[in-house]
Amino acid sequence: MVLETDKHRTIKKENLINITLDATQQKELKKTLKCGIYKELHKRNILTDTQLNSLLERNS
Repeated sequence: MVLETDKHRTIKKENLINITLDATQQKELKKTLKCGIYKELHKRNILTDTQLNSLLERNS
């Protein structure tokens, strides 16, 4: 099976890696992803400085 990720590249399912995370690791990953999303929204001028700081404080 081949998964299409965009118009120009594909990934064979056989090359995917399953990663198991414990509860603490899952929590940290979720926190890190949220911060990255908030920063990207700020970079694209969707969030103000105040909104970004508030979200980052809540997520720490």
